[in-house]
Amino acid sequence: MHFAKVKGFCLFLMVLSSLLVSTSAFAADKREFQPKGVYSQNQDGDNAPTVENMLKAKQAGDFEKAARIQAILNEKAKKFWRSPGGDEIVVESPYPIAPQRDNAFYKSYLWGNDSQICTGPVSGGISVDYDTSGNIYAARCSTWQGANNACVLVYKSTDGGANWSYLADFHVGPTVTFSHPEVLTGSTGDKLYLFLLRSDQNGMIQMLRFSQSGTPEGIYYVKAGTDTITYFSACVDYENGNHLMVVYQKEEMEDDTPDLYTITSTDCGETWSNEVLVYAYGSHPDIAYGRNGYVYLVFEWPGGGDYEIGFIRSTDYCSSGSWVDLQTLTTDSYDDTYPKVAALHTLPDSIPYVWVAYNDAPVGAYTPMNLGYAYSCNGGEFWSKNHILDSSTVWNEMGCDLWTKRSSGYPSSYVNVCYFKGGHVPPFYHAHIFYGRVSSTNPTNWGWLHEKGTWPTQSEDGREICQGTYAQGNCAIMWAGKDPPGDPFGDDFQNLYFTTWPTDVEEEMTEEEVPAKFSLSANYPNPFNPVTSIQYAVGSRQKPIPTTLKIYNVLGQLVRTLVDEPQVAGAYEVIWDGRDDNGAEVASGVYLYRLQAEDFTQTKKMVLIR
Repeated sequence: MHFAKVKGFCLFLMVLSSLLVSTSAFAADKREFQPKGVYSQNQDGDNAPTVENMLKAKQAGDFEKAARIQAILNEKAKKFWRSPGGDEIVVESPYPIAPQRDNAFYKSYLWGNDSQICTGPVSGGISVDYDTSGNIYAARCSTWQGANNACVLVYKSTDGGANWSYLADFHVGPTVTFSHPEVLTGSTGDKLYLFLLRSDQNGMIQMLRFSQSGTPEGIYYVKAGTDTITYFSACVDYENGNHLMVVYQKEEMEDDTPDLYTITSTDCGETWSNEVLVYAYGSHPDIAYGRNGYVYLVFEWPGGGDYEIGFIRSTDYCSSGSWVDLQTLTTDSYDDTYPKVAALHTLPDSIPYVWVAYNDAPVGAYTPMNLGYAYSCNGGEFWSKNHILDSSTVWNEMGCDLWTKRSSGYPSSYVNVCYFKGGHVPPFYHAHIFYGRVSSTNPTNWGWLHEKGTWPTQSEDGREICQGTYAQGNCAIMWAGKDPPGDPFGDDFQNLYFTTWPTDVEEEMTEEEVPAKFSLSANYPNPFNPVTSIQYAVGSRQKPIPTTLKIYNVLGQLVRTLVDEPQVAGAYEVIWDGRDDNGAEVASGVYLYRLQAEDFTQTKKMVLIR
């Protein structure tokens, strides 16, 4: 008994000492700390709360067990992570979990269950699209007869991505490899298009056409010749599905710089037009259809000692002479690469919102890569430039995809993004896929930057690591993951995963979940550099409430309008990137942010330190 009392007292002292040490560290260091021992096995074996066991349970289809282990890991992570100063550090655990922000506004885990489309190698590229019936199609490059990327496989889901089945494949021989597959469907008809870049004949763009049930309808050569084609992007119109438009990067034999060309078909790929030179110096192009013949094209090109992002649009399905409004969307000293473009399908067709996102990497310094973006509210005629979508001092943000709800009759209002986020110093810790979206009513507010997709592969090109689509009205992401038993940090491109967001609109709330009143929370982090999060609640359920969230300097001058739109009851999160309404960085100092909704007004203070 005496021994038990002494033992209990010693345990009490140990706990007390631990609390004092952690409190001191919390106050003095203001850092985030890695939870020690969370990932080690114990006598519980396969039931131990470890990341390995959580992944094994998912692979075995035991989602209840996986969710139970994930919940334990989440709670442990919340207890150990400290982030009062918002500083980020590279951790040393072999199986880290990203820091959890312990508040009700961060919606990391509202996604549906992950489904595994396929196992095995996924290098060479991935693609996903959906048809008017809500069926989803996924494509990947894979091995064949022991040769990497010698085969392209297509899968189909008829139940919103929960289950997948093999649909079709294509291969020539082990010496011919493929890259950057792109699967597309039209809004009408029963067509499924699969575009491929072949390794033979100096790079050849080939298109395979299937019915949407997988019946082969033909193999067509889009472009081949003596010049080398190294990259391409394709899109289809959404009025009738007959127009196919392809942009490609061509390395001409007597030219040291790559040129950009477009080529089109008006008969579902049966015949193709003569190529049209778009720009005499460009690479890694991306193309997106608007409506009524408007097509938007972005690419990277060298200018001023670094790579910048160029934009140009066609007003007549990429036809010769229809390319107008050539602009440069970046004016910085960074290498801006692998741009992606998406446009809302609204009328009039000449003035929809268009967004472009791209990798934003400092030149000449081994520092993390950020995601930048630009947007236009008049179909690409004029642009708001040099914005930051996501950035940090430790993590890489890169390899994005942009997409919108695709319909000729639906006035979509959101553009969606998914991208890779992981440490920039090997091994690449905290590798996850993030998702966000932005609306035409607030085109700089990329809300809902949610973490989804563990152990993705790393690439600067989103066509290799993550792609977005819609699944029966829900937002969805497909990503190339890792094989957990293998090297968790190698770029091995193993397995293909898919998951959906529960709904494309704000989640329905129960009466208990509706905020009882309006509120404005303290921004996080504070002080900050250069990004901070502001959270607030709108507390009326009867109707959308006109809501504004604005930032002022200490002189009372308006600096930035973050929100100015009617909003329904719910909790919201807005990111401020330290820029004014013109996109210029503001100086260090004290700033005020004010929420106004109906009769509610509240103002708080924050500090920017550059």
